Amino acid sequence: MMFLWTWMSRFAVAVGLLVSALAQLCTPEYGYEGYAYIVNDQSDLDAIAANCTTVNGTIIMSANYTGGFNLSNIRNITENIQWFQANRSDVRPQTTSIYLPDLKYLGGTLDMPGIPTLTSLIAPKLATVGWSLSIDYVQEVDLRSLVDLEYLSITGNVSSLRLDSLRQVRESILICNKVSCNSKISPNGSLDLYLPALQSAGNMDLEGRFSSFDTPNLTNITGLGALYYSIKLLTSGGSAINISFPELKYIPGGAVDFEGNIGSLSIPDISNMSALFTVDAYDRLDINLPFQEAAYITLTGNITSVRLPNLTSIEQFTVNSDADIDCKSLEQTITTATNKSEPLVICSTSWTSSGSHFSLHLHLGAKVAFGVFIGIFVEFAMS
Repeated sequence: MMFLWTWMSRFAVAVGLLVSALAQLCTPEYGYEGYAYIVNDQSDLDAIAANCTTVNGTIIMSANYTGGFNLSNIRNITENIQWFQANRSDVRPQTTSIYLPDLKYLGGTLDMPGIPTLTSLIAPKLATVGWSLSIDYVQEVDLRSLVDLEYLSITGNVSSLRLDSLRQVRESILICNKVSCNSKISPNGSLDLYLPALQSAGNMDLEGRFSSFDTPNLTNITGLGALYYSIKLLTSGGSAINISFPELKYIPGGAVDFEGNIGSLSIPDISNMSALFTVDAYDRLDINLPFQEAAYITLTGNITSVRLPNLTSIEQFTVNSDADIDCKSLEQTITTATNKSEPLVICSTSWTSSGSHFSLHLHLGAKVAFGVFIGIFVEFAMS
């Protein structure tokens, strides 16, 4: 009798564990949107969280959803999190925040664009997104555990962004701290853009008003997913920031474009710049580039000095500076450096002064260096 009781007790425990395990894995019924839960309010999310830890399918926010979107207890979603696009294009959710405190794995896409009321996305444990993450209008984003994905798009009046663990974005990174990344809209505030773990990206488009920028471990831009730009960085409306890629060793073709309030620019390990390389400086900027070979370099704006100490080959070099540049000396220097009789150098300056004109031309073998001095300094030196 004791043996029978013991056996029945163990059987009951085993059955209970099996039921519990089955209850934690939830597969939605198949419908028009595939295997998906369509949620209309927080109570629908609470019902899912009460019975599941893994959703074998998709969670869809309906167009009439309002309030916060808080999905606790769910650790894995095999497909997507998205919102339902109604037939009327003006109908969209009115959710204010997305909070995914326990989610670690998302097999497909987190797609939440075009929700003007949305202010935050908090998913501190989310490590893997199988395909892409796209969100708009947000002010705060916490994805501190996210390691890799295919596409990343974060736009809005972003003032707080955590991507502490992001190591790889196989195709495109888009980060804008202005709504819809619209060039006609100014950011409400500034953003510290810090990507401490990022090592590789297909291409990068970073726009807005940045108070700092740091990618200390980025080594490779692959060019995957790039329509034109391999790297585009635009920062405007704030203090000049230092832009540095201390470990970057490879950039494919396409275009590399830096524009805005830039205090310094450093890419020390790139020797061959096959991309179209453009800088448009809003603040005084000294240029010192390590390139040995380059295709097309264009420098505009407040360029105060240029050094190309290792240059041996270039297709075209263009300077249109607001400062004072001796274009004739520049052409002669690049001719010597590249060992070409007629390298294509296009140079112009909009600088004018009633004082004396002075420019410095330093020619050391095959090195390119020329100094640019603004009128105040010249007048002081000549007095």
